Amino acid sequence: MVFRKVVPFFMAFTGFSAEGIDLLQLNRLHNSKEFYEAHKMEIRRLAIEPFHRLIEEMAPTMLEIDPSFVTVPSRMVSRVRRDTRYTHDKSLYRANLWLFFRRPRRQFEDVPSFYVEVHPEFWAYGCWGAFGRGEMAEIRDMIRREDKLFLDAYKAVRACPGVVLGGETYKRPKFPDAKPAYQTWLNRKHLGVDFRETEDFAPILDGSFVQPMLRTMQKLAPFYRLLLAAKERAAVIPREAAR
Repeated sequence: MVFRKVVPFFMAFTGFSAEGIDLLQLNRLHNSKEFYEAHKMEIRRLAIEPFHRLIEEMAPTMLEIDPSFVTVPSRMVSRVRRDTRYTHDKSLYRANLWLFFRRPRRQFEDVPSFYVEVHPEFWAYGCWGAFGRGEMAEIRDMIRREDKLFLDAYKAVRACPGVVLGGETYKRPKFPDAKPAYQTWLNRKHLGVDFRETEDFAPILDGSFVQPMLRTMQKLAPFYRLLLAAKERAAVIPREAAR
C-alpha cells in the first residue's frame, strides 16, 4: 500500500464579496444577537473567510519584511462583535473588518503593524505605529539627527503614490526651527501611512488590488523598520510621550 502525504488545501483569494460587505452592514443595522446568530455561518463564509484566504496570499511577501509576523488568521482578523465597554457607541456589531500583520504582542499592547481594511464606504491599507510611551520622542530625535532609519523611511513614503502620512497632530509645532519638509512628521502624536479608496471598489471585489498593495508594502518596509526601532529604543530608555 502506498501512502501519500496529504497537503492542506487553501482556496485562492479571488476578491471580497459585495454580498459579504452588504451582510456586515445589514448585521450592524439590525444590531441584534438573534439576527447575527441566524446569519453567523453566512457572515463567516462571505466576510471572514476571504480575509483568511487573503492572509495566505500575503504571508510569503510579508514574512520577507519581518519573519516574526504572526500568520495565524484567527489571531489577525478583527471580530464582528464589538467591545463596547470603553466606548459611547454601544452598537453590538461592526460593519467593517480588518487584518493586521504584526509581531506577537502582550494583551492590549500596541506594536507596529501593516493592515488591510474593508468598510462599506472605503477600503484601505497601510502601516501604523508609535503609539506607546516615548516612541514618538525617539522618532523625533531620529528626525532631528537625520538618522539613516528616518531618511530611508522618509524616502520610502515619498516613493509610494497615493500613500498619505497620518496621525493626530499637535496644534503648535514641536520644533519650529526644524526643516519645513520634516514638520508634518515631527508634529504627530502617533505615526502612520494610509492608502484609502472611497470610490472604486472593483479592485477589492476582483482581487486585483493585492499585488499592487504588496509592492507598496515592500516599499514601505523602511517606514515599518523606523516604527519598530522607535518602539525598541523607547523600551530601553523610557521617555515622556509628549516630548
